[in-house]
Amino acid sequence: MIRVKIVMLLLLIMFLISSNCFALQHSLGVGVGVTPDYEGSEDHQVIPMLMLSGRYDSGRSFSLAGPKLKVDLLPNRNYSIGPVVNYNMGRSDVDNSQVDAMKDIDGTLEAGVWCGINYNNWNFGLELLKDILDEHSGMRVQASAGYRWKATDQLSIIPGVSFTYADEDYMQTFFGVKSSNRGGSTLPDYSADSGLKDVGAKILANYTPWVKWGLTTILSYTMLLNDAKDSPLVDGQGDDKQMFFGLMATYSWGQR
Repeated sequence: MIRVKIVMLLLLIMFLISSNCFALQHSLGVGVGVTPDYEGSEDHQVIPMLMLSGRYDSGRSFSLAGPKLKVDLLPNRNYSIGPVVNYNMGRSDVDNSQVDAMKDIDGTLEAGVWCGINYNNWNFGLELLKDILDEHSGMRVQASAGYRWKATDQLSIIPGVSFTYADEDYMQTFFGVKSSNRGGSTLPDYSADSGLKDVGAKILANYTPWVKWGLTTILSYTMLLNDAKDSPLVDGQGDDKQMFFGLMATYSWGQR
């Protein structure tokens, strides 16, 4: 708990130092999403969704999307770099009886760095996250690319793709099976090595028919690969094809 408070305090200080205290524009979104109840599951659960972003007159910005907070420290609209903090929900109380019988994975805080390039409506990003509370002690690196298409004055559509690499600690925690994490499950032993964990595609649509109010929808499809796909938690118990859908009402205020 102390480490969490320290990290959040450092991020807050860094954010306040790197920008003026008043944002030119804020956006808030609240809604619901449907997502697998664990990574590799074929069962789904309904979750609340929250989005908050702000862009400052210095050109710097922040964005909170669900459990992930990003801060952009560069006063530049074409290039971005800064810290990122994510709360990984872990795994517990899932519908699949074999997976549910395994030892729970507690939620943990992940921190790292991200960078991005925006050029002629093309967006390219790279993000590194590392567990800082030693729950899974692993690391993930995700590369992404997307394009913002302004279909109409009120509708923006952003398709994108992503690739995620995970190290052995992360893979073994979420996809491996051994005596220390089997619990009461009868799943066979399985060792998951580092490598390309998944590839995904998503489409995000922002519809703003009113001055300040709008709707945001997100649809994503992720395919687990390699040792993640072959894990007994996925092969035979779950699904290597992961779907997510979210819908939010949004409200924006401030200068544009």
